[in-house]
Amino acid sequence: MANNFLPDDSGSTERPDMLTGLGILSFINCGLFLVIYAIGLFVTLGMRAVPEQEFMAQMHEQMAGMQDMMGEDGVAAFEELLPLMYRGGALLMGLFLLRTIARLIGAVRMWRGQRQGFHIYAAAQVVGIFLPHVVLPWKYLGLFGPLLALAFVALYGSQLKRMR
Repeated sequence: MANNFLPDDSGSTERPDMLTGLGILSFINCGLFLVIYAIGLFVTLGMRAVPEQEFMAQMHEQMAGMQDMMGEDGVAAFEELLPLMYRGGALLMGLFLLRTIARLIGAVRMWRGQRQGFHIYAAAQVVGIFLPHVVLPWKYLGLFGPLLALAFVALYGSQLKRMR
């Protein structure tokens, strides 16, 4: 197979080591989360088969014995997220799944040396930081996840000079 990378300072057209490492990490991450979000999508669609009042009663019954372990903050978060997940969980899992598919497409294209892969990956990562908040309240915007996403975009971006 012909190599699709631009030559480095020494004239090598091999895939850069940084791109190899990032690609492997991205493939592992995307593969894992494709499975998790696909299962989550089916579970949240299945939840909708149960009438909302019945579902809420079942969940409260299941969580009753765990309230001591959860503490007041955990119980409050549960009370807030339960109706959100019932009503918007399938949308949330679908958005996560689409974002992960876009990230995987971008990573595969970068693996092959295609510059457009970076743009697909970067857009999926940056939009993916904010997209869950179509369903979730903004207070659930974390710090570590978005920083890690932006770090990967920056690291991949450092390899653009070698992509066609």
